[in-house]
Amino acid sequence: MPTIWRLNIKTASEDNVDPRQFCINLKILGVGWAVDNLDNNDWDTYYKLAEEEYYNKGDKGWWPAVNALKNRMQLNDLCWTRDWSGVYYIGRIKSDWRYEAGDQYRSADVVNIRDCDWKTVGEVDAVPGKVINSFIPRRTVQAVYDESVEIYSAFLYNSLSDDYIYPLKSISTDLLSLISSEDCEDIVGLFLQEKGYRIIPSSCKTDTAAYEFVMKHVSSGKSAVAQVKQGFVDIDMTAYSCLPSEVFLFTTHGQYIGTPAENIICLSPHEICDFIKNHHAILPDRIKRWISITEQLGKDKIA
Repeated sequence: MPTIWRLNIKTASEDNVDPRQFCINLKILGVGWAVDNLDNNDWDTYYKLAEEEYYNKGDKGWWPAVNALKNRMQLNDLCWTRDWSGVYYIGRIKSDWRYEAGDQYRSADVVNIRDCDWKTVGEVDAVPGKVINSFIPRRTVQAVYDESVEIYSAFLYNSLSDDYIYPLKSISTDLLSLISSEDCEDIVGLFLQEKGYRIIPSSCKTDTAAYEFVMKHVSSGKSAVAQVKQGFVDIDMTAYSCLPSEVFLFTTHGQYIGTPAENIICLSPHEICDFIKNHHAILPDRIKRWISITEQLGKDKIA
C-alpha cells in the first residue's frame, strides 16, 4: 500500500498568488524555502545554500518539510491537501524532487516540488477523520499512518483515476471496524435525529468527556445526550445514571457494563447497521464509500 501524506500549502507567496490553487492547477505538490543563485536541480547545491539561509538562522520548519518531500516521499505515494474554500484533493506522486527557480514558482513560493496527479474529492464529509485531524498541527508536510486511511485513500484514488490503479487485497472486517470514531458519532447522530431528536450544534464542540452532543426531542422537548465509542471499548452505564436527561450509549464492539437505569438506552450494532442499510441517501460521503469498499473488497458485509 502507498504511504499517505498530507500537505498544508501555506507558503509565503505574494499577495495576489494563491499557492494552493497554483499547485492544483499545475498538478504539482510543493513547498517554499527558495534560495538565490540556483538555476538547476542540483540537490547538494540547494542543500548547502538552504542550510545556510534557513537552518543556521533558526528556521525549524525548513528541514522537516523539504526532507519529507525530497527523501521520504516515494513515487506513487498518495497525498491529501485542501484549498482555501475547504475542498479536499487527493493526488498521486508522479516524479522525484526538483527545484524550480522560475518567476511564477518564486511568486507562489513553491520551489521544491514533485509532479502530482490531483483529483478533486470534495468537502469534509468525503474525507477520513484522521486526514482532517492531520491538518490541525502546523507542520507543513506529514505522513498519516493508519491502515484504514491507506485502504480508503487507495480505493478513492482508483475510483477517480483513468490511468492508474492501486492493487487492493481483500479485507476481512466489518464496516463498524473500518470507519472512524467521528464516523460512528455521525451515524448515531443521524439515527437519533430519525427518532425525533435534534442535535444542538454548539454542544458538539464542547470538550465534555461524558457525551458527544446534546439533543432535544421535537415533540416532548426532552433533553438527551449521546456517548459513542468505536472499537472494543466497554461503556459503564453506572457513570451515566446521575445525568438529568436521557442517555443514548453506543459501542461498536465493546460491552455495556455496570448497573442499568431508566434514563439509559443502549444501542446495538445490529440496529445501527440496519439504519445504515435503510438510510443510504443521508449518509456522509465517506461512509458511503466505506460501504462500497466493504462490498467490493470485504469478506464481511453489513450485518
